[in-house]
Amino acid sequence: MAEPLSIAALRAEAQTTYEAVPLLLDSGAVVGLRSMLMLAKDDYTAVEQLLSEITAAGAENRLAAVIDAMRRLLLTVADDSAVLEPELASWEPGLVMNLIERWQSGTQAPEASSSAN
Repeated sequence: MAEPLSIAALRAEAQTTYEAVPLLLDSGAVVGLRSMLMLAKDDYTAVEQLLSEITAAGAENRLAAVIDAMRRLLLTVADDSAVLEPELASWEPGLVMNLIERWQSGTQAPEASSSAN
């Protein structure tokens, strides 16, 4: 009989595969911006909602609403939102947008193989 899969080993593999994007703050602290695939269900749902808010507010040219939703998104995916929040409040919109784009590209799930084997 084959060796059983270990949930602990699978979890460790997932944490490596869907690694958080490390962010060095001005304070010297490092905060991880977690992949959506590594979030708890409530956080994943919140991120989906925030991404919808960002899209809708952007389409309506409501910059303040977009920036507010992007800041809430970063706090939701941060592994330590209490450390991130004080610095995030003072960041320019361009910095926030740049960080969101880097988080999205840095935490994308790898494409599924089209191969049957």
